[in-house]
Amino acid sequence: MKLPWHLALAATTLVSSLPAQQFTLDLRGAVAMPAGDFGDAELNTGFGFGGTVAVRLQPHLHLYGGWDWMRFTADEALAGAEPEVEETGYTFGLRFEHPMGSSRTMYRLEAGGTYKHFEFEDANGDVAIDSGHGLGFEAGAGLVVPLGGSWRLAPTVRYRALSRDFAVESGTISNDLRYVALEVGLSRRF
Repeated sequence: MKLPWHLALAATTLVSSLPAQQFTLDLRGAVAMPAGDFGDAELNTGFGFGGTVAVRLQPHLHLYGGWDWMRFTADEALAGAEPEVEETGYTFGLRFEHPMGSSRTMYRLEAGGTYKHFEFEDANGDVAIDSGHGLGFEAGAGLVVPLGGSWRLAPTVRYRALSRDFAVESGTISNDLRYVALEVGLSRRF
C-alpha cells in the first residue's frame, strides 16, 4: 500500500516539529484472567507480552500505538484444534499521565482500540484456524514510578474485549474474548 505524498509530508512535519523527549517506549509482560467463557469453553489464566510507542501531544496527553500477544489455554479442544487460543494484533489510543501531588510518581489512564485476531494451532504448531483481524477496545489504569534517568516502572491493570467470527467445518462460530490483564512494564522516555 502506498502512502499518499501529502499524508507522508504531514506526518513528517508533525514528527519533526515535536520538541525533545516527546516519545515513550513501553515493554511489558502480563498475566490475564478471562472475564467470561470463550464460546463453550472456559479459558484458563493466560500470559503474554507487548510494547507501545507513545507521542506526547500535550503536557499530560499522549497518543499511543503498539503490538501485543496473549495466549490462553483451555481444558478441552477449541474449535476442533488444540486447547489454546492466541490473540495477537495492534493497539492504539490516548494516554493521560499526571503527577500524584508533588511526587514524581504519576497515575496513568488509557482508552483505545485494538485491531486483533484469534489463532488456533494444530498438534504440529501450525495455524489451523485464523479469525482474521477486527476491532475491539481496551481501557487501562496504572502508575508510572521513576527508576532513575529516563527509566520508569509502569504497573497497569487493563481490560480488553474482542469479538470475532471464524469458520469451522460445521459453520461459523462467533466468540467474544474479554479479560483483565495485570501488566508490569518498563518505560523509557526519549
